[in-house]
Amino acid sequence: MSLNILFITRDDLVKRTPFGGNIQPEKLIPHVKTAQDKHMLPILGTVLFEYLQQIIAANTVSGIYEELLDDYIKDCLVHYTAVEALPFLSYTFANSGIVRNVGETSQAPTKVEIDFLLDKELQSAQFYAQRLRDFLIAKSPTQIPQYYQATGDSREVYPNRGVQYYTGWNI
Repeated sequence: MSLNILFITRDDLVKRTPFGGNIQPEKLIPHVKTAQDKHMLPILGTVLFEYLQQIIAANTVSGIYEELLDDYIKDCLVHYTAVEALPFLSYTFANSGIVRNVGETSQAPTKVEIDFLLDKELQSAQFYAQRLRDFLIAKSPTQIPQYYQATGDSREVYPNRGVQYYTGWNI
């Protein structure tokens, strides 16, 4: 179960995506959580995912886990967060209903333009997800044993290790 500890910060989003510093953190944080649960949990698996949350909470991230977070997970997660956030950024959900925010001198993008941006962010996210999987497979099970561990809990998510190549028979 997710401990609600996020792997990235608002600064990571601002520095590593096209998002500017003008976006309010409360508009992004729910999408970070969604992206982390929907996209990172299946890549990492429950055991590694929860272990990373525990060491982040304890402020004991170091060594290979620091490299994993800083060089692989953050790059992947910021782009999946952008994919989750983009459709919602121009809307405000209020007691009176859903309101579309458009500035006086700005023009709202078309659905085609939004879809293009979503596709570009998704391509980046998938690229970094594959880099992350490759890193985990290369470093496991000796350096990151949690990637191959299982607790036997029926609610556990096992890591999706990506494309598994099979060459078949060679006669």
